[in-house]
Amino acid sequence: MEKASRDAISFCKPSHVDLPARPGQSASRTIRRPPPPAGWPLSIPASCPRGGARNAPVTGFAILKPFSENFPSVYYVHMHGTRIAFGPFVLDPDTGTLLKERITIAVGNRGLTLLAALAARPGEIVTKAELMDAAWPGTAVEEGNLTVQIATLRKVLGPADNGGEWIATVPRVGYRFTGTIEPVASTPSKPMPASGKPSIAVLPFANLGGDQDQQYLSDGITEDIITELARFRSLLVIARNSSFQFRHPAPDIAEVRRKLGVRYLVEGSIRKLGDRIRITTQLIDAATGTHLWAQRYDRALNDIFTLQDEVAALIASMVEGQTEADSAGRSRRKPPADWDAYDYYLQGRALFHRYELDKSEPLFVRCVELDATFAQGHAFLAQALVGRFWYDNDPRTLQNAWDSARAALALDRSDGVCHQSMGLVLTHMRQHSDAGMHFERARSLNPLDVNIAGDYASWLNYGGRAETALNVLESALLRDPLPPTWFWEVKGSSLFLLGKYSEAVGSYQKAGDHFFTHAFLAATYAHLGEMEKARAEVEETLVRKHDVTVRLISGLPFADPVALELFTSGFRKAGFPV
Repeated sequence: MEKASRDAISFCKPSHVDLPARPGQSASRTIRRPPPPAGWPLSIPASCPRGGARNAPVTGFAILKPFSENFPSVYYVHMHGTRIAFGPFVLDPDTGTLLKERITIAVGNRGLTLLAALAARPGEIVTKAELMDAAWPGTAVEEGNLTVQIATLRKVLGPADNGGEWIATVPRVGYRFTGTIEPVASTPSKPMPASGKPSIAVLPFANLGGDQDQQYLSDGITEDIITELARFRSLLVIARNSSFQFRHPAPDIAEVRRKLGVRYLVEGSIRKLGDRIRITTQLIDAATGTHLWAQRYDRALNDIFTLQDEVAALIASMVEGQTEADSAGRSRRKPPADWDAYDYYLQGRALFHRYELDKSEPLFVRCVELDATFAQGHAFLAQALVGRFWYDNDPRTLQNAWDSARAALALDRSDGVCHQSMGLVLTHMRQHSDAGMHFERARSLNPLDVNIAGDYASWLNYGGRAETALNVLESALLRDPLPPTWFWEVKGSSLFLLGKYSEAVGSYQKAGDHFFTHAFLAATYAHLGEMEKARAEVEETLVRKHDVTVRLISGLPFADPVALELFTSGFRKAGFPV
């Protein structure tokens, strides 16, 4: 589904919303725990997930890291690098998967974390507090959430070999894993399918400026180098979302290669010195650990775009050969004329990726005020405005978004993000045919962009073409082994529209703890006939956003009435207010 309408239903990019505090519930006890010890791998704080709602800033929620990074260290130390088997199941903490007879079973991140915590201590009692620390580190949650997750796990696992439960309840204390655990040799992550192209990942460049407020600069320049490399069609470039998982200093090259399935890695650092910038880069053969090339650049800030282009061309020439690197088979973006405009753009984009649209929008506005010729500044402003439109429902906001998208395209019709932005705007203007043309053009310009793929899949969902959307998402997931959280939400909606409700539940559960995720789960459980779970998800939704109604869902820009009715009927069955 398309983003901006996605907030009410998960696929939107709305502006800032202050959520009400969770009220106490006399029927269940709230366990309040201190923050976890230093060193525990916490989720990344963010205002909202992108997920269908890439840009729905919902204050206070977090984006989940990959499964293995969510383990509190007390459990993770037992499990890291070790696949374990019990009965017909194999749990792989490194990839965050549960297999049954080699078939992946849909289980949410929290469910997998709880299962790993229990399986790490087979036969022992694991207290409720310990389990809640594992699944909700540093957060006060209702004990009923744990009960729901355990019930879901039991349903997924089914009866144990002896006919009993894999997870036994110890009344008033906690739970105990009853199965016999057997370690299984770890296997490499599933490599990407052979494409005949050299594969490469650009890891986030280190910020050597000593000012963490400048992190957006090193991240932004890294992302733009990735974008430039992706324009070389002879290369298979790993998406930002996967590469940026390896932010820690001195990452293990073998581990990165195993998880991303790439042959080459690019590392580097950035230091801003007054009106100059120093960038170092190095190219590594991940198969051997050999450093193939290294270079240091010391340039004026205003030369940054030329420098990014130069770095990308040099890397491509080292990997693929000078002839291919010099070929005209790639489009070139048009750089901004003003460093300050680019700086505001990078700040805005950093917030945009964290789904803080209320903060990113004014930065994009300032960017285009300083440089009205910078196409991507207009494009991102258009996307931020579409998010705000979903909340204020003001036609003038949507008109402003269209003006920004039109300006972006007028400046650079060879940029995929510009076409993506226009596709987003036109979807919300219900001009679905024209929107589709722009999404198709965006994909042809940058076929490896995971965000474009996700937005295109959302547009397909709105048009009732969920099967095609699912194929698009599956292909994108092969290119991006560690996708952004919102991807699971879009995929969940594709599965929902195809009537694959059980699979949709598993996908939605990976999409984070957000009101629209709970709303979708409510509709999905309602179609499954699991009304108790559906009502529980309705309550979770309304706690987070009190004005979600059936009427709200019916206002989404669906082109296909059958798809709209499927969601509407699910909301109605679940018991949302009319």
